[in-house]
Amino acid sequence: MGFHINVWNMPRIQDYKHAKEIFNSKSVVRGENQSVRRLGDRYEKEKWLRQEILDGIEVYKAGYYDTDLVRFYPTHKEITLGSYPSTSTQYFVEYIAGINLYPFEHKKYVPAPFTRSPLVKNHQIECYMTQSGERLCMNASDWYKLDYDKMPIDKSQFETPVKHMFDVRQMKELRLPYKKLLKYADTMLKLNSEGVENDEKLSEQVSVYRDRILDLFADEDKTYLSYYHLLRQCQHHKWNGKEYDTRCNIGMIKRYLDKQIKLENPQVLVEVQPATSV
Repeated sequence: MGFHINVWNMPRIQDYKHAKEIFNSKSVVRGENQSVRRLGDRYEKEKWLRQEILDGIEVYKAGYYDTDLVRFYPTHKEITLGSYPSTSTQYFVEYIAGINLYPFEHKKYVPAPFTRSPLVKNHQIECYMTQSGERLCMNASDWYKLDYDKMPIDKSQFETPVKHMFDVRQMKELRLPYKKLLKYADTMLKLNSEGVENDEKLSEQVSVYRDRILDLFADEDKTYLSYYHLLRQCQHHKWNGKEYDTRCNIGMIKRYLDKQIKLENPQVLVEVQPATSV
């Protein structure tokens, strides 16, 4: 199990007045900044509450290690994931700000292999919160304003996820150069679905096409070399109690080929519509 922050020795901060009361109730640690108080046990330097004056306003900032995560103003509070969306960061924000954050399910919006790709608008979304049945998506670096009833002050600050899908017509056309290769692979697998051991000479020939593997697959003079590479990439190993059985089927090969086509042709991924649900 990975390390998670212990939040249970910290106070839940309800609002600005409460933040001020907590700050004033905790003693200064000798030798430390007079404007900082520790939120957890006295030996825990990483969890703190700091008093600052911003634009003439007294503000209280709660943070973890070197990062401000929750700010308490007289009129509202602000939250962020601090550009480092770790589980501990999320726990800290949830506990101090009194909200629940849920992981954003990227796969529901963007299919592989572009699920977290910077090519799509959703890649920056990290999590979402719910208020009055509405799901509000957050990225890792921005600050979000909430009133002390936990309602968003400006909903436009939040991210709007967009659903994507692959253009079926484009994919059909892009598959055409590889129809003969797939037919050959299907025939060979019906004769013998066992995998293949590494062949250094063949692997060296494949390496020439490392950055343009689709060129290899489209070359009819390199059909067996293409088949060898596809087997090496797609074969599955399963322990039978004595040794590993190696198998491959045409479905594995088709999925692998589709992945390479998509990676080299990102334009086949298209936006469907803005989505408001997660």
